Amino acid sequence: MKVFKSDSQGIYAFQKIFKHIHSKGSNIVLWQLSPTSSGRSIANSKLSSFKIEDGILNFEIPNGYSMQQSLPMYFYSEDGQLIFKSEGIRVEKNFFTINLPKEIRLLEEDEVGQIRLITGLDISTVWKSKRFNFDDVSKVDFGRIVGMNQRTTRDQEFLGNEFDRVSLDDEDKLFADKRESPRARPKAEKWAKVVSQKSPDVQLLRIFDLSRGGISFVTMEVDLFPVGSKVNIVGIEEHVLDDPLLAQVMSHRPIDELDIEFKIGCKFDEGQS
Repeated sequence: MKVFKSDSQGIYAFQKIFKHIHSKGSNIVLWQLSPTSSGRSIANSKLSSFKIEDGILNFEIPNGYSMQQSLPMYFYSEDGQLIFKSEGIRVEKNFFTINLPKEIRLLEEDEVGQIRLITGLDISTVWKSKRFNFDDVSKVDFGRIVGMNQRTTRDQEFLGNEFDRVSLDDEDKLFADKRESPRARPKAEKWAKVVSQKSPDVQLLRIFDLSRGGISFVTMEVDLFPVGSKVNIVGIEEHVLDDPLLAQVMSHRPIDELDIEFKIGCKFDEGQS
């Protein structure tokens, strides 16, 4: 069983999971254990909305379903073969809200039968096609271009603020006439979440500079970013982008005398600004 926790390392997986479930309108099986018997109160629901940055998930209230706000609730999605639980339920008129779970568990094949026994669903036939795969680069679509006007409102506002923070240093001024976009050297140290084509892992790397035309970051693992390869910027600081920024690696440059750390210069693919 693979477990993702709601910390800085796992939040990218949370964003991917709930975005997928919401966009697909996936069925969510939920249940609570009866406090007076061994029975379970089971119903079907859907994720109506979510805000990862605020740590909340909103679900439809099933017709005729009586939930106990003081009891833990369990959630299972066939679309992804994942399970999680929440111990804080807040009921509104047409939906109920829970806090972001502390962890999400992706079921292994031998565990699917246990959920079938709990929920009464025969889910074995959909195991192969619907399970999330976080173990290879298929989790990032390196060929997808998303224009600014196609992005979510939260991403448009965030990226607009980041790109507008232009603070040129001497090098930037010297080469400003040779660049399509001015480079913004972050006034405070900032970090980008980067996925390369060479590894499925999300790398947390210090941003060297940033503009609407591209980004550069610092790494000691220069072999992960060969010139000409693609990278996806999946987040900056605590903000996980709903749609990553696609870029091409253009250059390497050592930034210390021992050639230990390198600045990786990347150009955003056209159509994203």
